[in-house]
Amino acid sequence: MSTVIYNKAKKIIEENDELVDDFGGAPKDIIKKAQITLDLEFPEDYKLFLSHFGALTFGSAEIYGVFREDFENSGVPDAVWVTLNERSLVNMPDYLVVIYNSGMGEMYCMNYKDLNDDNEPKITSYFPGFVDAAQENEVLYDSFAEFLLDIVTEEIN
Repeated sequence: MSTVIYNKAKKIIEENDELVDDFGGAPKDIIKKAQITLDLEFPEDYKLFLSHFGALTFGSAEIYGVFREDFENSGVPDAVWVTLNERSLVNMPDYLVVIYNSGMGEMYCMNYKDLNDDNEPKITSYFPGFVDAAQENEVLYDSFAEFLLDIVTEEIN
């Protein structure tokens, strides 16, 4: 199901290429290295996103991804770099992977502790600097594909 939703989002992105700034697709070996580095398996819809775009700026929305092999010396919008950085700076839990910064102090994360019916991470909120016990990790989307479709739809409206 999330592949169908992802394809809807991809179609919107491709139809609005004047809003697109991407890094080109990430090779499978870099995606695999990213998963090993973070010690988890990305959901299929996110792997599709990474293989098509790497990372993406669509209008004003910047969606984090994987686009280079040197995660430690990278920067935004590298999801691995941002996630490792947040883990180091504010002790963000290992079950979260940052994919988006709202610009309002809230980060959107794939939450591997809160899985959907396909056993893939839901997208939840995270507020850096707040202790784990104070985090609500509110569910924002059931899948990465739902998140992506909502973000790109908002940008064109």
